[in-house]
Amino acid sequence: MVNNNQSFTIQLEPGAIREIEQIVDLVCDQLFINDTYYGSILMAMTELFGVLLEQQSTKTFKIEYNTDYQEVTFSFYPVDKKITSAFELQVNIDTLEEPDAKTSVFLIKSLVDDLTVTDNEVIHLSFDISALHNKVYEQRRNQLKKYFNVNQELKVNKKDDQL
Repeated sequence: MVNNNQSFTIQLEPGAIREIEQIVDLVCDQLFINDTYYGSILMAMTELFGVLLEQQSTKTFKIEYNTDYQEVTFSFYPVDKKITSAFELQVNIDTLEEPDAKTSVFLIKSLVDDLTVTDNEVIHLSFDISALHNKVYEQRRNQLKKYFNVNQELKVNKKDDQL
């Protein structure tokens, strides 16, 4: 079971990216999140960390995560107003020229299922994990169908042999 509302204080220095990776690893391991979701979560969080590293005025920030097993949300706070306002703007891929903060904002928005800014200082990155195990379910269901079809055919063949 995942401990909800865990909070981590992160120093705003380049080496702290390892802590971001560890948080993502911890949450994904506890929730059995597969590689596809893991990659999106990791990329979005490290991109946001990069934006904070370049533009944030404070030396530390917090990350809190919460899940209801349908969605996992990571909240970053406090975040400077100039950064949160960049996330409230629409970014068009056609207007991006060079890699900059707008490119990161576009990438983050593309990777998350929902991005919200609250209280002008909290950025919430949410990922829908409700369909996470549907693929596994489908594979198992198909295997069972094949098994029962083969078993049924064997029973029918055995009865035919006795006639």
